[in-house]
Amino acid sequence: MKRALRVLLGACALMGLTLSSHATIVTQWDATVSATWTNVTPSSGVTVSGGGTVLSWGTPDGSGQSSLTITNPSAGESVTTYVGGGTPPASDIASGGSLTHHNVPITGTSLTGATIHDTLTLTAVNPPSSGPGLLPALSFDIAFLETPNSTPCAAASPPGNPCNDIFVLLGGFLNQSFNYLGQQYFINAFPTSGGVLSVLSNSACAAVHAVNSAAPATGCFGFTTPEGQDTTLAFGFTISTQPLSVPEPGTIALVGLALLGLAVARRHSWMR
Repeated sequence: MKRALRVLLGACALMGLTLSSHATIVTQWDATVSATWTNVTPSSGVTVSGGGTVLSWGTPDGSGQSSLTITNPSAGESVTTYVGGGTPPASDIASGGSLTHHNVPITGTSLTGATIHDTLTLTAVNPPSSGPGLLPALSFDIAFLETPNSTPCAAASPPGNPCNDIFVLLGGFLNQSFNYLGQQYFINAFPTSGGVLSVLSNSACAAVHAVNSAAPATGCFGFTTPEGQDTTLAFGFTISTQPLSVPEPGTIALVGLALLGLAVARRHSWMR
């Protein structure tokens, strides 16, 4: 009897192992990306509009006000899970919205800094699941610093052009994942046009850290925008079953965001 019970328990354990190793993959998600500006400094003299998606400041100096505009994608966009690693096909890349910086000389009030607070909300759609369909919102932040147009410049600038302004991703890059009903997924975000993410100079990192302690003082990741130009970066993201290929820094065109991964890691235990 005891031997039969041991055999039965062993069989049940093996069955459980087999089932857990063959978790059903969610092939389709509904995704909503929502980004707004927070921590705007100074709190006066800067106009916040568009439901928190547009900042404008300064007295126009022939080219209009300086501004930062976030454009969020439509809510509930459909995202296909990329099954595999390496570089995903374009069909599996969803829109993550865009950021436009109208960077022009101004007088009067100057924006010192601000933070993009971005959330990604995922709902499992296909196949239907008996577990939780809606995942908690995943959050990540990007710090912005408007640099004074004087030497020495904190960030490298084109010859003869005033100092570039600086954007730093708060949290850095790591390939991390979340577990949903026994299956591991990776969130990956990256620019799709208009620029790339890179390891910034220590002087650029230190300048942002001085006004936002959440930014690393050295070894930060981000991008810069030149004075006198309009710069638009469009972002995309993927959900994959394996880590995606990440080129070596200095130039990172495709990378798993720890900013998202860390947020997921804090929450994944409730989904197990």
